Amino acid sequence: MLISKKWLQEFVKIPAGLTDQELANRISLSTVEVERVDDQAVNMHHMVVGVIESVEKHPNADRLRVCQVNVGISLAQIVCGGTNVAVGMKVAVALPGSWVRWHGEGELVEIKHTKLRGEPSEGMICASSEIGLPQTEGDGEILDLSHLDVPAGIVLAEALEMNDVIFDIEHKSLTNRPDLMGHYGMAREISALTKASLNVYKPKTIAPGKGMTLNVSVENTDLCPRYMAVAMEGIHVEASPRWLQRRLEACGVRSINNVVDVSNFVMLELGQPMHAFDADVLGDQIVVRLAKPHEKMTALDEKTYQLDSDMLVIANGEKPMAIAGVMGGEGSGVSDKTTRIVFESANFSPVSVRKTSTKLALRSESSARFEKSLDPTVCELALRRAVELLSELSPGARVASKVVDVYARPPKPVTVSFSVSLVNERLGTQIPAKIMEEILTQLGFKVRIKKDVFDVTIPSWRATKDVEIVEDVIEEIARLYGYDNIVSTLPSFTITPPYVDRVRVLERSAREVLVGAGATETYQYAFVRPQTLELLGESLDAHLKLANPLAEDRPYLVRSLVPNLLETVIKNQRLFDSVRLFQSERVFRKEENGEEMGEGSDLLPLQPRLITGVYSGKGNDQPFWEAKKMLDQIMKKLGFAYVLAPSEQPESWQHPVRQARVLVDGVVVGTIAEVDPQKAEALGLDHRVSVFELNLNAFADLPEPLVQYEPVMVHPASERDLAFVVDERVAYGAIEEKVQGHSPFLKQIELFDVYRGKGVEEGKKSLAVHFIFRSADRTLESKEVDAEIQKIRQVLETEFGATIRT
Repeated sequence: MLISKKWLQEFVKIPAGLTDQELANRISLSTVEVERVDDQAVNMHHMVVGVIESVEKHPNADRLRVCQVNVGISLAQIVCGGTNVAVGMKVAVALPGSWVRWHGEGELVEIKHTKLRGEPSEGMICASSEIGLPQTEGDGEILDLSHLDVPAGIVLAEALEMNDVIFDIEHKSLTNRPDLMGHYGMAREISALTKASLNVYKPKTIAPGKGMTLNVSVENTDLCPRYMAVAMEGIHVEASPRWLQRRLEACGVRSINNVVDVSNFVMLELGQPMHAFDADVLGDQIVVRLAKPHEKMTALDEKTYQLDSDMLVIANGEKPMAIAGVMGGEGSGVSDKTTRIVFESANFSPVSVRKTSTKLALRSESSARFEKSLDPTVCELALRRAVELLSELSPGARVASKVVDVYARPPKPVTVSFSVSLVNERLGTQIPAKIMEEILTQLGFKVRIKKDVFDVTIPSWRATKDVEIVEDVIEEIARLYGYDNIVSTLPSFTITPPYVDRVRVLERSAREVLVGAGATETYQYAFVRPQTLELLGESLDAHLKLANPLAEDRPYLVRSLVPNLLETVIKNQRLFDSVRLFQSERVFRKEENGEEMGEGSDLLPLQPRLITGVYSGKGNDQPFWEAKKMLDQIMKKLGFAYVLAPSEQPESWQHPVRQARVLVDGVVVGTIAEVDPQKAEALGLDHRVSVFELNLNAFADLPEPLVQYEPVMVHPASERDLAFVVDERVAYGAIEEKVQGHSPFLKQIELFDVYRGKGVEEGKKSLAVHFIFRSADRTLESKEVDAEIQKIRQVLETEFGATIRT
């Protein structure tokens, strides 16, 4: 929204020592955001109005003329190429030091004393485009200012009435301040900010006229709380005077004719949209009603709109003449032949206007204001101002009817009460009661004080969903007192560290590891099919059954994530050669008690959070080790050392041998296993599948692992592989634990192959292990590593009866 400083100064005396930018900053810090300050005259510095005293041909150029121009204090010789220059013509002269755009194109060029074809030239006689003015139809090459009644030498910006300063207000910051959408409202705000006196806005009262009788019917007073109208006759539609055109143009509004310009002028001055109907088209019957189904109307933008029964219209008893609060109709608008008009000044529901404008994709200056909930009391001021102004512009114009005012429910004044101590408590200040009273009075609030209690009546222009409660009034005091004057202090309170959910932290870490390992996370419901459980050998009685299941084929709650993950593997094995999935979710175990549901009620089943991963690869005969690799990465990330120990009672779906419990400090925290081949076949799995499942709640109950700093090794590692045969009953975990303590240089052990079959006796298995050796202070020699391997061979042979393979 554009605000003119000259217009503001008609209502408020802005302090002389306050620069335009300082005023903009003060408004921005306390009220609304001023995006830009534009000085219209800045591009016309060193430009004046000149009068051509003589014109002679240039002695050395056929197309140039040498002009003697009166620029006020002296005659200036200027060489000009314009064909329309003539003696006595008033022109725009750019003196040395000014900047122009040559022929209206390219970059700005500084005007200097120069010679053109040998003749001195002390400036430039300008065309419209060269000084930033629009080129109008009928303009010659040189801008002719002969119509201006101004003397030679007057500053050009002043002569053209372009010496204003324009404040560009960010529109969204006005959302809760509809009172600032007019110059008078902004002047009232500046008056409060600067403590400058404000002129009372009091247009002449409208004396009733004769000749027309207006009949107004408002069918829905919720959508139109107030509707005012008055008829005028003796209207002569013509161009507006220059001052009015300049005012509108400064605010970005195009001048149309004196009647339309008056309605726009009042809107920009008061923020109250108005509309002028051609009385001979409208008639004397005005009906404010909802549009009829399938009703259409052609608006002033010459587009036809399909209306619906939720849209409010202004009709003449037969058809719509305007879309209420949005735009007038083409047929009822003011034309050159109009002699009688009806001025409308109304208040419409902001919600209704917004919905209508959005549905029709039709935005206007009126709708932008009505959407913000305008003050209905301004309707009368606007109507009085419009009649007063049009009477001045068109001397033959006179009021031809009574003023019609349909005002069903005038709003009651809003009063809020608060104590001085409450204000200071909320703001953290010690503002005296007297200063609070001064601030509120400057803003137009009526204040009554009883002891320490303020009774504040909110002015009508702020009571439109803006200031409604005590906190709103406190905000008004704070912004005028100055946010910079409120001392910033840190709050005084005990800072308690937030509760850390270890289960969630562990889950997040494990999820990051698995995603990094190439696994895909799945999201599934906590319900499972009984057929899947039975195929896996699971007992249905061990599962909780829902009384009202969401899906009839899945009536049981999961107690493990494995069954549903295996179903997902079946779907993906046919699409991918390798399947690596995981899921993290709660399960429900009815044999374990959790939280109590309520006093006297049963305990809820325990709901531990599990994270489960599965792997299946086409042609991979050792899927167990792929699952173990993922397990190793998770445990390393979580910081827990673990061992694997065979379970004496494996789960029904687990392989009887290729399975183990995961233990940390002797506590079972999960399992890892290959799916039993018979169960896999019954379920429909095409390839061997390995699974690990960890109970994150069990991890959370363990002491947090001690994190120790280890310096980065600067010396290279030495690696060796060793294959050996041991009895089938020997657990690899026991081997790893025993070997680990027999070499100070052994940093990492990794089992990478288990073989049973040809070349290995029945009841035996071949293990292939990768060893990594490293020293912190030197590079190990080959003979030292070989000696360490020899120690490990002796342990394997003596402790586990291993036979080393070569």
